[in-house]
Amino acid sequence: MSGFRGQVTLDGPSGTGKSSVARAVAARLGAAYLDTGAMYRAATVAVLDAGVDPEDGEAVAGVVAAARIEVGTTAGTELVRVDGVDVAVRIRGAEVTRAVSAVSAVPAVRRQLVDQQRALVQAADAVVVEGRDIGTVVLPEATCKIYLTAAPEARAQRRAGQLGVTDPAEIAAIAADLRRRDDYDSSREDSPLRPAADAVVVDSTDLDRDQVVDRVVELAQQSVGVSR
Repeated sequence: MSGFRGQVTLDGPSGTGKSSVARAVAARLGAAYLDTGAMYRAATVAVLDAGVDPEDGEAVAGVVAAARIEVGTTAGTELVRVDGVDVAVRIRGAEVTRAVSAVSAVPAVRRQLVDQQRALVQAADAVVVEGRDIGTVVLPEATCKIYLTAAPEARAQRRAGQLGVTDPAEIAAIAADLRRRDDYDSSREDSPLRPAADAVVVDSTDLDRDQVVDRVVELAQQSVGVSR
């Protein structure tokens, strides 16, 4: 056992490898894992299935309030359901990706899901939580706060690798979409994407996943006085 007891927040933009890093860190620390982005994507599935315009904040809030969104907290198993239906694969699709920023910018949606996130965190002695506003809004008193970033070109290449894309034009389109999401998430009025004042910024541009995991685990253990 690692001896870690506390909360690790892992924030940052799309394409930095947050999900794979957070899962690996949780496994190393013997901690629960929560992907808050999956919750917003699940909410987006509910909105799309209801035929609601993602830009219609009032209608979006009503749909999400009525939806039953479930996410798992086990690092090795992805569980994402909307009203009992497994949407773990669907939430990563292009349709959801295009709409999720608009849905997640609705203040009422954020309030609802933040309440769920805090409840899930409170049930765990040790937890790794990834997202965009965890260290700043969801868990401002977290034990260890990390902001994971990388150069836009590196992020686009990684996302292309995940999708099996090799065509330069498609990779350029991925980079443009990442920049669009960054701009949208960073400029929204409610819970914008930004590092917490006391977060440690980890730049993964020139690091592989294992090196990033090692660094985050080291920072987490240092935060509670546990030696490696």
